[in-house]
Amino acid sequence: MLLCLSQAQNDYYRSVEGLRKAELKTALHDLIQPARVLSYGGKGEGYTWAGFYETDMLEGGYVRDRYSHVQRQFNADKTAVSNMNIEHIWANSWWGHVVNNAYCDLFNLYPADATANGRKSNNPIGVVDGAVAYENGVVKVGKSTSYRTDSIITVWEPADEWKGDFARTYFYMATCYQHMRDLWTTNEGWLTVDGSDWPTMRPWVYQLMLQWAKVDPVDDIERDRNEVIYGIQGNRNPFVDYPQLCEYVWGDSTEWRFYIDAHSTEAELFVPAASQRIDYGLQALSRGLETFITIRGRNIEGGVDVAVDNDLFQLGTTHIDAGQLTEGFDLPLTVKPASAGTYKTLLTITGEGFSQVDTLEVAFVDGIPAYAATDIVCSVNVRRFTANWMDFQAGAEYTLDVYTKDGNGNRKDIKTFTTTDTYYQVTGVQARTTYFYTVSIVKNGELMASSNEVAVTMPDINPVFSVSPSAVSFATVPGRPSDEVQMSITALAVPEYMANVSVDVPFEVSADGEEWGTTLTLMGSDMKFWVRFGAIDTEGEYEGEMVVSTKGVDERIVTLMASVDAQKSFFEDFETGSKGGYAEASVACTATMWKMTDALMAGDDNRNGGKSVRMRAQGSIEMQADKSEGCDSLWFYTGLYNKDKGVRLSVYYSLDGGQQWTLVAPEMEVGSWQRYGYELQVKGDIRLRFQCNASGNKRINIDDVQMSDYRDPDFVRSIDNEQLRIEDEFDLSGRRVAVKSRGVVIRNGRKTIYP
Repeated sequence: MLLCLSQAQNDYYRSVEGLRKAELKTALHDLIQPARVLSYGGKGEGYTWAGFYETDMLEGGYVRDRYSHVQRQFNADKTAVSNMNIEHIWANSWWGHVVNNAYCDLFNLYPADATANGRKSNNPIGVVDGAVAYENGVVKVGKSTSYRTDSIITVWEPADEWKGDFARTYFYMATCYQHMRDLWTTNEGWLTVDGSDWPTMRPWVYQLMLQWAKVDPVDDIERDRNEVIYGIQGNRNPFVDYPQLCEYVWGDSTEWRFYIDAHSTEAELFVPAASQRIDYGLQALSRGLETFITIRGRNIEGGVDVAVDNDLFQLGTTHIDAGQLTEGFDLPLTVKPASAGTYKTLLTITGEGFSQVDTLEVAFVDGIPAYAATDIVCSVNVRRFTANWMDFQAGAEYTLDVYTKDGNGNRKDIKTFTTTDTYYQVTGVQARTTYFYTVSIVKNGELMASSNEVAVTMPDINPVFSVSPSAVSFATVPGRPSDEVQMSITALAVPEYMANVSVDVPFEVSADGEEWGTTLTLMGSDMKFWVRFGAIDTEGEYEGEMVVSTKGVDERIVTLMASVDAQKSFFEDFETGSKGGYAEASVACTATMWKMTDALMAGDDNRNGGKSVRMRAQGSIEMQADKSEGCDSLWFYTGLYNKDKGVRLSVYYSLDGGQQWTLVAPEMEVGSWQRYGYELQVKGDIRLRFQCNASGNKRINIDDVQMSDYRDPDFVRSIDNEQLRIEDEFDLSGRRVAVKSRGVVIRNGRKTIYP
């Protein structure tokens, strides 16, 4: 269906007309990058909630909530609404918690009921056709076969009235941010994306989204929201403007070229645009310019003639036929002047019933073209910029002169560097100072070539305001808060040494580890506090955010995740924290602080998820805080690193804060990567120690350490695993344990391997 959009809206998309499939998607990607995004958060004008005030307000000042039936009103000052979150349709954890345009893009954000958002967590969208973990009449979270009929995953499913809206949001995100292929990290993210420019979404995702887009077509709510965001960000969602576009990228029209009006007989040229100025930048006079001008159009019988009004600009042909126009023709262009300077010409394109004029411009320097500086950083600890220039002569050694100027324009404070690269990072520069640089090639004391001069103005010092860690995961059981994790705020050169911290319910923060709430105010340049997941009775996966703010600096966002599982009262996956060397250090990880000796955290070889711990020789890892409620059973993964052999592992526990250690069982010889389990059945506060025993530098990996609470000896436990294949039971000295995962159970020194 052809929508009646304005001519200005149609012109916005002219550059993508005549393309199909992957080419079309990439052209859309280049077109719809946000010109600007709001700051993330709810502090008023200029922030996300002020954007929602414009995009999602109902009559009477109520918030349009696509996640619950609860009615809440906007605040007059456009600040965050209580008990609501800023919801990311594509979860920020999918791309490693990087705060970028995708994180702040209003097309990816909606105001959402905090409880529903927390239960949605960072799971992909899908159809809940299995066990339901959460449902409020609008959002459903539960098990699904959407991914594969033989593999159960957890998904969230919106109400029918919003399925098309979210589908078109998915189309937008997969297109606008296809360039983030190297940032996708989590398993949940990889269920949705495939790390390519096309199709970017996995087949099960885009096929479901195509289906939802058909059954819930675009309505005025989406059109109005698209217009408002366009006014804020300067970009549009093309799949709202032209709903049929999704079929040209992923659906049943991928072999057809996309046109706004597929039946038009009007003579049209899509690229270049009419009256467009094409600037080829700075070029080397000795090389000239050899490039192409892409010309694409339709319905121009007999093709077009092309001409320029400056003989220095040489075209590869003067005529392009109609078939070449439809396919898109790369017109060769050559410019080789005799002297340096800036040159322009008018490019005229004419055909039957068609004519347009564009401007071509190029500047030449007699020597090495030096380009504008990049990576300009001016902070408390780092002040630098990167100088750039053309690869003028293969294998040449370039001399870079960096200097300032006095009041008379004379060079002073000259610093000289040499490199064979075409860039150089200049460090140790001063704030609020203008620097200049030139590049030259000197051989045997003779100047062979030099560049134009480039000016670089260093700004004021940027304040340092950071929060560590940037993402935190918790594990607990129903009805009990999780263990707390200490957070650290670093503030340098900020206008005011005060920070405000807020978290989504049921996460909690505390300044002293005693009094807990959802907000906190801290003072100083090195502020520390604690965060935890509060007590909640319902099992499931939860996600929320911590917002840390101070005056004059953008807010910092920490992603919070929690697993509430009756069987997983302690779960250490080592995904939080970092340690790149073997030297002894204490590291705040996902579940607790660990002292690591002759051990590091790495993302290669054996692991579950992104990282595991690697120990060598006599290395060890030891919990630095107790787990309360004792331990019924202990589980963990371990295996030999690379091709190492002859490594043994001892596991200990302590009930007195690490003063005395009890050996769980005789040391075990480590083999291939697999899961091991010990029945401990001990009460009280407990901590663990894993000791590697090997000669030389032989190593092992360890990951996913899990402890359940101490329970009555007659209690029959079930350790669940979504990847279950076979369920069996083992009689361990009179105690039966139902197991649903490949692994090893060890009790009193006896090992039982189960499938």
